Amino acid sequence: TPPHILPTAPDDPQPNPEPGTPAIHVFDRALSPDDELTVVLTSLARWLPEHPDWTAAVLVPENTRGFRLAELVKQAGLPYDDSLLRSDSQTRATAAALATVLKYVVEPQHAGTLAKVWEEVWWPRLGVPRAAPADEASSTTGDAAAPGQPVMPAAGGDPKVKLPEPVATFGRALAKLRTPEDLLFPGRQDWLDTLGWMDEVPGFREIAAAFRRDLQRWTEATVLPVDELLLTLGNDLFSEPADLALTHRLAVLLAKLGDENPAWRLAELAGELTDIAENRRRILGFSDDGGGYAPKPGVITIATMHAAKGLEWDRVYLTAVNSFSFPGGGEGDSYRGERWYVRDSLNLVAEAEAQLRQLADGSSTTTPPAWPPGLRARRPRPNVCACSTWASPERRELILTYNTGRRGDKEPTRPLAFEALLAYVKRSDET
Repeated sequence: TPPHILPTAPDDPQPNPEPGTPAIHVFDRALSPDDELTVVLTSLARWLPEHPDWTAAVLVPENTRGFRLAELVKQAGLPYDDSLLRSDSQTRATAAALATVLKYVVEPQHAGTLAKVWEEVWWPRLGVPRAAPADEASSTTGDAAAPGQPVMPAAGGDPKVKLPEPVATFGRALAKLRTPEDLLFPGRQDWLDTLGWMDEVPGFREIAAAFRRDLQRWTEATVLPVDELLLTLGNDLFSEPADLALTHRLAVLLAKLGDENPAWRLAELAGELTDIAENRRRILGFSDDGGGYAPKPGVITIATMHAAKGLEWDRVYLTAVNSFSFPGGGEGDSYRGERWYVRDSLNLVAEAEAQLRQLADGSSTTTPPAWPPGLRARRPRPNVCACSTWASPERRELILTYNTGRRGDKEPTRPLAFEALLAYVKRSDET
């Protein structure tokens, strides 16, 4: 279909491949997810020693699948690089701080979360009283603090350092707090006044009051869209340009995920930040990714299909090319928004939207109804297959495999793009 792919001009700096390349191999036997990884691993173990000067990559649909393959490759003793599955340390630290605070504003009644915000995020980054003059703040920073005073780390300090005793004592008190509203929005009784020891530590009450002001601000900001909420948190927590830029990138990501998953609330979105912080989801940062990625000959790169955009290898294994990862709008395709356990695998979002439109235009009262229940979910869906994008990073050889998912023949099959490419390869072999 238009627009047709045209050969590059003779003087193009990225010339057309040599005739007959890349060689395309389509493994058209149905495999379970585990068997698919075994087939790929067996192929690599046989091929890699014979091509030490070639680069190779295995592309997977998501990080979890990539980490599983990395374990198998490691057990087989083959050289591999899974860095494209992992975010850099700065990205993980930024995501972890934002996730901790976001989890607090989602469930402020959980005292343990409040204590984590204090000990792991707020104190290491913002522990210096910001209202104090510069010379006064510096006099309470470091190991030379006066007796009885908490040691004030510089903003952005290491959250893993040993906490000064007053800081740890306050954290333990927060962990036992069952009515956080007594701290956040005190009425007759201010919870801070119940901590008699606080006045014995000079300056600590002011620090606790500053902590409360930030908690109040963050709690009230939950009425904002998730991207604006995250930017609000980031502007309070970070001062380094890289951290602020990462916050913006994460805010855009969460807004996109929220649009794609209308049923998600802040709890699910906070979980996505946790996945990034714990390397279960990858997002490019601004440190070790800045110079680009250079594949190493003789080393297997394991990456997600998204992370592989713009990169090239001599030999590429494209895995899980099934109708779930690459739906083509076919009648039997499964979509993430269409839950198999709902009647007729209805797309609940599409159904709700159709019913709202019926109510708005009055068509719900027509006989027969313009949109019978379930019809919207079964109408042809747009072709969202991007197989051509994922099949472009190879220079010499491309190997495609597919799996039938965790539920066997009740889940994915070969997608339309796979069938078309298989037919193309067979025709090429015949000619």
